Amino acid sequence: MAAYPLELLGLLAPGQQKGPVTLTPSLGISEEYNDNVFADNRNRQWDFITTFSPTITLAIQQPSYQLNAGYSFSATVYAVEPNLSNAFDSQSFIAQGFYRVTPALTLSASESFLLSNYTNLVSTQGGFSTGRQKSWNNSFSPSLAWQMTPRNSLNLGVSYSALRYEGGGQGIDSDTGIDSDTYTFQSTVSHVFTPRFTGNIAYSFTYLDSRGEDTATSHSPTVGFSYQLTPTLIAAVNAGAAITTTGGDTFVSPSGNISLTQFFRIGSASVQYSRGVGVAGGFGGTNDTQTASATLVLSSLARGLLVAFGPSYSTADSLSSRQSNQVDVKTFTLTLDATYQLSRYANLFAGYTFLHQRTGGSSTTQVDVDQNRVRVGVQFGYPFTFN
Repeated sequence: MAAYPLELLGLLAPGQQKGPVTLTPSLGISEEYNDNVFADNRNRQWDFITTFSPTITLAIQQPSYQLNAGYSFSATVYAVEPNLSNAFDSQSFIAQGFYRVTPALTLSASESFLLSNYTNLVSTQGGFSTGRQKSWNNSFSPSLAWQMTPRNSLNLGVSYSALRYEGGGQGIDSDTGIDSDTYTFQSTVSHVFTPRFTGNIAYSFTYLDSRGEDTATSHSPTVGFSYQLTPTLIAAVNAGAAITTTGGDTFVSPSGNISLTQFFRIGSASVQYSRGVGVAGGFGGTNDTQTASATLVLSSLARGLLVAFGPSYSTADSLSSRQSNQVDVKTFTLTLDATYQLSRYANLFAGYTFLHQRTGGSSTTQVDVDQNRVRVGVQFGYPFTFN
């Protein structure tokens, strides 16, 4: 959910457009209290932040294809630290869609771009923070799903994620985040054994280019299954190994994910655990990363109301002791977001985010963070419907 700023949170809700194509320009005005604007416990500063957010969303619903996209930027005014005020403090773009080529073949793609001064938001995998610094993340993920036979299917996907950190950080002894590029190929073959039990074999290849570090390649074969415990409760398990080569050394570490998802009349709830090899946001490096999280989405609790809640705990540790930038970081994040449609033209939104991060003594970059952010606002927009 960290990829959805409050102004675009409505993209998670069921489609409310009146026609096949709905374009909605809007303007959001909000007030935020932040008790650690520099995201560094060595330089704790609180502030009240007024934000103006022009936003535009596009929803297209057709029998053979679908697209949901949104763009927003924010102009901010800081009450205590006016030098931090910025006309383009953050920018967000999110798009996801699919095209059904044939009943058996579907092409999908997703794109997300986020520019922010909060590095934990840019580091969408794990939410690791290297302090306050202008940074951005761009991720693009096309995929293909082919139902080869009634019981066998093939899924292929590639993704590219770029992390960039501009200039030096702000605060006491702030470090500059490490740029990185991540390329991933994923393939999965699934077989339906029974209506409730599906097995799969998967293989993924990841190429990590963390600037200033040796590049790394990681091969991860896994086997797994999904099982429908009840009509609304699904369990999924995938387990294997990540075989990673970096700096001339090869490491073998556990890899995979586990999830349990419950669907109910007013929304869904899920818990997840994943482990693999990746960069740790601005800490960079080639790391053994682990994330345990939960997600609760209430999309039909009341008409026009969407509530999303998600705690997450992540760790990252360097695979090799010979890496020039050692990583030892643990992060806990808690988010609670809500939006309520007052009328066809106005929404109320509110959000709370808690960030707790600690870096170990072996970590090259030392950034400990305790941060609370509370934000409330109103958004006015007019939907244009096209047939």
